Amino acid sequence: MDRKEFIKVCGGTCLALVGIALLNQSCTGTHYALSSISGDKLSVIKSEFKIIKKNKPDYRKYIVVKSDKLDFPIIVYRKDENSYLAMLMKCTHQGIELNVNGDILSCSAHGSEFSNKGEVIQGPADQKLKVFPVSSDEKNIYIQLV
Repeated sequence: MDRKEFIKVCGGTCLALVGIALLNQSCTGTHYALSSISGDKLSVIKSEFKIIKKNKPDYRKYIVVKSDKLDFPIIVYRKDENSYLAMLMKCTHQGIELNVNGDILSCSAHGSEFSNKGEVIQGPADQKLKVFPVSSDEKNIYIQLV
């Protein structure tokens, strides 16, 4: 195989892998939730987590909450029926908005990665994500924005 053919094969393979990754990512999809802010609390309806699979109720692992009043979105992970974890999707390295890929939050600028608990998995970031206090009642989740 000559150099030109090698470059064609490798380039085609790379493009195919990127296409498959994007297709796979779009299949799982991130759910963006409706929210409202009152004072220093953001509220989200618990039913934002609920989905129906094969005519049975199931629950999303996480939702992303955006608001015009927030500079960055907040990701909310559902730990169990009454336990949630909310984190600011802002990289602690240089303040870039993070991407969510299941249980990993990643920064497109320099490759920092964070766990679904906000802990640094891979640098250059060296500080955990900002975690917000969360409370809930029967219908809503309340995120304290202070």
